[in-house]
Amino acid sequence: MDKVELLIRVLLDKNARIDERDDAAMDLGKYDDDRALNALISIVLNPNEDSFIMDVCGESIGEIWVKRNFFDFDLYKKMHKSAQNELINHIKSRNPEIIRGYNISK
Repeated sequence: MDKVELLIRVLLDKNARIDERDDAAMDLGKYDDDRALNALISIVLNPNEDSFIMDVCGESIGEIWVKRNFFDFDLYKKMHKSAQNELINHIKSRNPEIIRGYNISK
């Protein structure tokens, strides 16, 4: 099992401590890996997820999207509001060009 798989397990483990899940979410943003991205997305699309974890996942998704020079507006609109805010803040600070032309309201 590689590092990404281990981090995903912690992130998705509802029995893990919140700080462990938070750390896993932050670390996953460092990987340009579809498995990491999909795990993060599964959190921000789950309305029953902890909002604190959603925030961190939103930022990590932004980190991966900035690396990929990519933005998915349709997916963004489906995310929890707090995840949207963190995602947009990260993108605006690193590569605002990828959201130019989209109607992003905060």
